[in-house]
Amino acid sequence: MRTFWVKALRIFAGVWFVLAGTVVAYGIALIWIHQGFDAVQRVLSSLNVRNFVVTFTTFLPGIAALLLAERLTQRK
Repeated sequence: MRTFWVKALRIFAGVWFVLAGTVVAYGIALIWIHQGFDAVQRVLSSLNVRNFVVTFTTFLPGIAALLLAERLTQRK
């Protein structure tokens, strides 16, 4: 039963990363289209902590699923 959950968590993480990456890329593309390249540079600046926190939060469920799958694998 544990192998089912490991596989399910890994599949969930992969799907989540693809969807989250698509949403982030779509958001950046929309900013570029509507506000220009300067706005994209401001959003992706290393000093923009808010963007880092939001992006990390977006990817967090996938990271947590991978960590949980790894922990279940090590318990075997």
